[in-house]
Amino acid sequence: MTIRVAHIYAASAKSNSGDYMIGVAYKAYFKECILQKTDVMFVDFDCRVAALFDSSLAINKLNQFDYLLVGGGGLVLPDTNPNSISCWQWVISTSNLEKLTSPIYVLGLGYNTFFGQTMLMPNHTTNHIDPKRESILRTNLSTLIRKADRFTMRHKADVSSMTQLVGMDLSERISYEMCATHWYATTHWHPNTKPRPDLFAIEIKDDRQWRRYHKIGQSKAYAGFLIAIKQLLAQGKRVCYLSHDGSRNFHDYAIRNGVRLPYLDNATGKEEAIRHNYEQIGTLLCMAGHSQIIGHAMGCHTLALVTHPKTKNFCDDIGSTDYVMVNDYNNPMQLAKAIADKM
Repeated sequence: MTIRVAHIYAASAKSNSGDYMIGVAYKAYFKECILQKTDVMFVDFDCRVAALFDSSLAINKLNQFDYLLVGGGGLVLPDTNPNSISCWQWVISTSNLEKLTSPIYVLGLGYNTFFGQTMLMPNHTTNHIDPKRESILRTNLSTLIRKADRFTMRHKADVSSMTQLVGMDLSERISYEMCATHWYATTHWHPNTKPRPDLFAIEIKDDRQWRRYHKIGQSKAYAGFLIAIKQLLAQGKRVCYLSHDGSRNFHDYAIRNGVRLPYLDNATGKEEAIRHNYEQIGTLLCMAGHSQIIGHAMGCHTLALVTHPKTKNFCDDIGSTDYVMVNDYNNPMQLAKAIADKM
């Protein structure tokens, strides 16, 4: 008999290699490692579409599945899909959570707030605080944690943040589990054990630049990155620009400043293309969490350019010091030197 699983995550993200691979990896992980079955059918439910979770008919539909798989992904974030129903990215009310009867597995969630941001800040462009969110969020997540057969988060720091939010009485129900994209790349892509290519790739995110460069500022950070790249080029190194989600502001900035980098496009929903791109890279200077996680699994030397806690958190999880805290530096030359010292 076919086992039917409703997979609830950011299912519409098809031009972001990290979000796309979350869907692929967690289906495989749930099927192979948790269910340990071969005859499994998954149906995607986009966690951000309220109409899929806001009625008795919708809840009855979910209850017809054998399992509900929620995650992975950085869904615990207030300013992507802001709402007052759950106050995180799965838009389901607490009352409707209570009505779910299928076994629930919540896997690899990311507590995805930026430096200086809290879950009470739902605005994409300001630090405006909405205090009404706190009780909604705490009640909703506490209910989900109590109902879930398993509830894991992708970084140890995320476990601490979630425990602080919902209270120590639920701490034993929240555990750490590395993102399944790492497991998938390791077990399904079979990374080549031969020496890595000599290609350096740099990947710079476009979103929320006012948060990412909250101390150093974008212009100084970009200048520092470019100095580091010019130093590599002067040493005869091959350097390209990687984009996992279409971000290309820094790529265009480099062109305007006389440096034209080959563009490695990972903004795709094609698994073989994503794998092929990682296979070409020897060293990855990365700002996106899943480029870091998948790159590491593929054997790349990953150097995290930390403008979001999650990239530092991954380094902490694996005991690595291969990161640069971008906002710890006051000028471009200092930043460039810090990057060079780690390579």
